Formats: sequence, C-alpha cells, structure tokens
Amino acid sequence: MNRTNKAWISGILFAITLTINTLGALGVINGLTQKQVSDMYPTLITPSPFTFTIWSVIYSLLTISIIAMIVKKNDKYYQKAIDSISALFWISCALNTAWIISFSYVLIELSALIIIGLVVVVALILQKLLEIQEEKRLLLPLSFGLYGGWLFIATVVNIAAALVKLKWDGFGIENSTWTVIILILAALLVIMVQFKNKNAVFSLPVAWAYFGIFLSLRSSGPFNSKYELLQIIALAGMVILIVAAVIRFYKNRFCLLPCS
Repeated sequence: MNRTNKAWISGILFAITLTINTLGALGVINGLTQKQVSDMYPTLITPSPFTFTIWSVIYSLLTISIIAMIVKKNDKYYQKAIDSISALFWISCALNTAWIISFSYVLIELSALIIIGLVVVVALILQKLLEIQEEKRLLLPLSFGLYGGWLFIATVVNIAAALVKLKWDGFGIENSTWTVIILILAALLVIMVQFKNKNAVFSLPVAWAYFGIFLSLRSSGPFNSKYELLQIIALAGMVILIVAAVIRFYKNRFCLLPCS
C-alpha cells in the first residue's frame, strides 16, 4: 500500500474515533456520559472533572499530526513516520473506539483490558518515533507523547474503577494506603517509561492528572478533604514528574526527543 493511502486511512479512522468519543462524551451511547459512568465508581485517584479537558488538546494535536502526514507526504521524515506507525495507529483507533463503547455500556472490567492494550500500542508508537527522530521535530513527539502519558494515568484510574465495581477488599488494607502505593508506583513507572522512550513531555499529562487528583481530594465531593497525606503525595508527585520532564528535555539537548 502506498503512503498516500496509508495516510488517508489514518485520517478516516481517526475521524471515526473522534466521532465515537464525542458521542460518548455527550451521552449518546447507552444514554450515559463518561463522567456519569465514572461517578458510579468513585476512587481516590480519579482526577477532578476539569482535568479531562486535556483530551481536547491531545485530539487537536493528533488531528494536526494526521493532516501533516497527509499534506507533507513528500517530506522524508513524514514518509518514515507513515511507514513506521500507520498500522499501529490504526490499531490504536480501533482500541480507542472499543474502549469508549465498552466504558459507556458500563463494561468497566472489559474497558480496563482494552485501555491496557491501547496504552501498549501507543507506547510502541513512541518507540517508533524515537527510532526515526530527526533534529528539532516537534509535532509527532508532542502529540503522541501527551497521548501516551495521559493514557497511562487513564489506565490506572480505569483499573481502579474496575476494582471498585468488583468490590475488591484490597486484602484488608485501607483504601488510602493502596492509594499511596499506587501514586508512588505510578510516578516511578512513568519516569522509567520516559527513560526508555526519551519523550520529554510524556510525564507532563501525568503531572496534570496528579494536580487533578489533589483538587479532587480537596473538594467537597465524596471524600470531603479527608485525605491530607494523599493531597501532599499528589502534589509531590506532580512536582517530581514536572522535574522529570525538565531533566529529560535538558538531556535531549532541549528537544522533545534526543537531537544532535
């Protein structure tokens, strides 16, 4: 298949993905918005609702990225990108769509499995982008770096919601204790993944999510500002993840991915 067709297929599949996401957000699918479904299974690591506006930034950047691959198909970098990531991107679109539908139908356990698959596929895309990186290339590393980072924390929250639905007792350990463990391990894992994919922005969406978790814990919602230690850990995690992004940016010689 030639590159033009690959790029257009990516555009069509992404347009379908955006449509399904919009329908899910509006509650057209199964009569429930994603927020309404999420509210059925509250967790201590679910960020404040406004945090999810980052999706609009991510999808806008991905849209521009797809358009760039279509319009700049004669650019050698975008040619390599089309060859390297098209098939993976198609799979990611299918998984993203399946995730939205399963979550909207309150199939939380299934949606958790699907989003795990999705985050793995996007991680593979990030590795491909690292392999083809050229000096000062910004758009694709930024778009997929933010996408991968946000999907990482979304996966953690989705799994936590599935455990709430299953009424898992945490082996008798306090919910707040598990939350401390999860916040620390998630931050460490993000830094490890960032060390491998070398994408300077990968940890920033997770830092944003930690800020959202902090605000959620401080709100007058179901947890009513009860967890001061968790608030401190969430804020500390946010700072550490931002510092990790800055360090990676410096090590990359002030590029999103390593450049000479």
